[in-house]
Order: sequence, then structure tokens, then C-alpha cells
Amino acid sequence: MTNTSIYAELLLNIRQITVVASLPSAYNNATIVTLSEDRQSLHVVHDGRSMTIRLPAPVRSDFHPTVAPGSTRALSFRLPIMDEVAYKMSSTSNAHAPKSLWSAESMGPTTKVACRFCQSVLVREQVKVWKDLPSENWAEMMDFWHCHKPDTDDSSTHKQDGVRKGYGAASSIRPMPGIGLIDITSLHLVQQDCNVTISEDFMTRKNGKCQPIVNCASCKHPVGVAADTDARIYKWNIFLQSDQQSGWEDHSVQKLVSAQLLAMIESQGVQKFVIHSEVRDDNIEALLVSSVRIII
Repeated sequence: MTNTSIYAELLLNIRQITVVASLPSAYNNATIVTLSEDRQSLHVVHDGRSMTIRLPAPVRSDFHPTVAPGSTRALSFRLPIMDEVAYKMSSTSNAHAPKSLWSAESMGPTTKVACRFCQSVLVREQVKVWKDLPSENWAEMMDFWHCHKPDTDDSSTHKQDGVRKGYGAASSIRPMPGIGLIDITSLHLVQQDCNVTISEDFMTRKNGKCQPIVNCASCKHPVGVAADTDARIYKWNIFLQSDQQSGWEDHSVQKLVSAQLLAMIESQGVQKFVIHSEVRDDNIEALLVSSVRIII
């Protein structure tokens, strides 16, 4: 069909398929939309011409698409998929979803954290609670998540408003004494909960920002970076024992960086990255074509 395109997207979380068709002329009462016998193909007939698209999942047998009255060239549908297929696809999707290494779910009051280089204790026993941090773009999405947004003062600046209402570009989530925060590659704690020292040397980042280095108090080996009164300890620099019944575990920097890239693919929809090293002048371009398997 000339000047016609059709697109289908599976929305697994709501168990529906969105179909959008762009027609060469406005659809009318003669426009017909039907499903195939196996419920997995959609046929559109318009102005004597037809087109078919294979759907990513079969549509429920009790659903029959209809064309609502209109006068535009854009034709759209929400097609519910079969419940048993949705359950199976959801289970498969969850099985292949990026897993956080050492998430809050696997840690508790008896969790021990030791330096990878000298095996001395890094995190003191007063840390009894662990919480997962949201994705790095959480503040940008808060305006969409709020059903009832906090009242704002029109006279305040955007930055001041972000601080006052607790989210936005000017806000951040900070650890508290006795509570550790976890992201994909690091542990965030207040410095008083850690057996560390803060080095006068600085780690220079490519964007020009500098952060003091956090060193193990016993062997003086760098294990992370500091921000104000907080310490960010990188997971590749530690051994961790989840509970008293578990053995000591460690994860390589390659595995943790892979987990970070997979999470960015899922949250940001990008698959090309530039990896910068603090100890090398060159950059590495990485094109990841699969969000299920990465080979390093």
C-alpha cells in the first residue's frame, strides 16, 4: 500500500500490543481491521488495498478490533494478549533481566564487608540496614510519578524549588548513620560507619570534577571516592559475606561494569558507550547489540 506504514509494539507490563497504522487517506466506514485465525496477524483493508503485520504475541480470542469513527490518517489500537502467553513471556523476560550484584535483598544486619586487598573489615557493625538506590535518573522522572505534586512557590528559582521539594536536579539521596545505600557498582555509607581514611590526593574525572580518594584504613589501598561526609566504596574492591551462613564472595570489575551497561540499556535505551579510563588517555567505544548476553 503506497504511503502506508504500520507499527506494532508489545507492552508486556500491561499485557497489550499497541498498533499504529499510517494510511494514505483518512480512514472511514469502509476501513476494515481483522485478526488472523491464529490471532497473531493483523490485517488492515483501506481503499481497496490491504496490508498485514505479524504481531509479537497472540491476541486474546474474545477481542475483536473495531474502527472508531474519525477523520485522520492515523489508525491506532490496543490489543490485549493472551494471559497464559503474557505470563510465560514475563517469566522469560524477568529471567534475562539485568540482575544487581549484592542488592539490598541479599544483605542484612549480619552482612560483613572486607577490603579485597588485606581482608580487614571496611564497614562497621553498626550498619544494620541496606537499601537499594533508584536509577540515576530518578529525579528527572519524579514529575511523572507524582499523583499529587508538592505545592511550589512561584517566586522560587528552579534550583531552590528542587531542593525544597526533595527532588529535581538539585536534590540527591544520601546515606544515614547505620544505613547503607546500594547501587549497581558501589556501596554508599557515611564515613563514620567505615574503617577508611580520606586521602589528600584527588581523583580527576574527565568532566573536570575532583573527588577525594577513600582508602582502606589498614592497608591504605584505594577502595572508593568521597563526597562531603559520605564514602562510595566500589564493589570490585571488596569481599562480602551476606550472612553468617554464607561464604565470602567477590565480583570482578568486568562483571560489575557489564551489569552497569546492561542497566543503562534497559533504562535509557542506548547501546553505544564510550568507556573512559582514569589511568589511560584513550577511550574505548563499545557497541552492545544484545541486552541479554555480553562477552568481555
